[in-house]
Amino acid sequence: MPQKQTRFQVTIKVYLRNSGGTVYEYDITAKSEEELGAKAREHIGQIAMQGYRHNSGTGSLTHYMPHWIDKIVVVGNISTGYPDKASGT
Repeated sequence: MPQKQTRFQVTIKVYLRNSGGTVYEYDITAKSEEELGAKAREHIGQIAMQGYRHNSGTGSLTHYMPHWIDKIVVVGNISTGYPDKASGT
């Protein structure tokens, strides 16, 4: 019996500015945690620089320019050598 290969997955969430709370999301997968971290960083970097292309799968493609992006969130476990902390003033 073939051995089942483990897949790692995170969800990319793109929050749009001035859109009444619209959030687009999609999943990315990889064969290892290191590959997944690299893919996630690449996706959020490209979205931040180029904007977000929404495709609902129904033949329509909408491109939101970078200034329409409020924030990009990766939901899942992404390893990093540089964890940060938040504090208030």
